[in-house]
Amino acid sequence: MLIFTEEEQKKEDQWAEDKMYHAARWAWKKRFETMPSGRVVKITWADWFKKMFKRDLFDYANEMAKRKRY
Repeated sequence: MLIFTEEEQKKEDQWAEDKMYHAARWAWKKRFETMPSGRVVKITWADWFKKMFKRDLFDYANEMAKRKRY
């Protein structure tokens, strides 16, 4: 188990936020398109975001839009 210093943990948290933000920007452009995969069941990019980050893409987008306004 890794134990981070407070400074390292802040960096890790920031990187995780940045990853989610940029993934959301990418997924938003293609939110209704299905992902390319060899699976029988196709999922949209919005579904992928929810599965990857445990957050609804539309809720996240609304939250980011509110933050940007203030």
